[in-house]
Amino acid sequence: MALAAVALSSCGSPASPARSGSPLRPPVIAESFTHLACNQGSTVGLEGCAEARLLTTDRHVNREVRLLFNVINTKSQKRKFVTAENVWLLSRTADCQSESSVYQGGTLAPVEYGLCEVGEDQARSVMLHSYFGLLEQGTTPKPAWP
Repeated sequence: MALAAVALSSCGSPASPARSGSPLRPPVIAESFTHLACNQGSTVGLEGCAEARLLTTDRHVNREVRLLFNVINTKSQKRKFVTAENVWLLSRTADCQSESSVYQGGTLAPVEYGLCEVGEDQARSVMLHSYFGLLEQGTTPKPAWP
């Protein structure tokens, strides 16, 4: 199980990191774990439930990031946004590794890690929506928030 915590803790990563010279793309989250079945009756099953919730919140954040990226007007501002998203993802990983370390060596560590990432995604979504509100001012037609 400790191995599962380590595996899950290194999952979220930007699918398209910003590199100089490469085209600028929205930095979407790509998880690399093998999804477990959700089952409230076992710890491994609880991990699967956390993974399912994480994949759902990741998809939601990815839709928002793509929309924002497309609404941003300047290349400079897009670069800053990409950097901010990549830094946020690193912070999400570090926060959740720290939080789940309370259960280090135990079977609840990967469950806690996954649920932490879900919470981080939900908080990021609120922040992205706020940013969207700033960007859409004066935009016609106004894009729909996902």
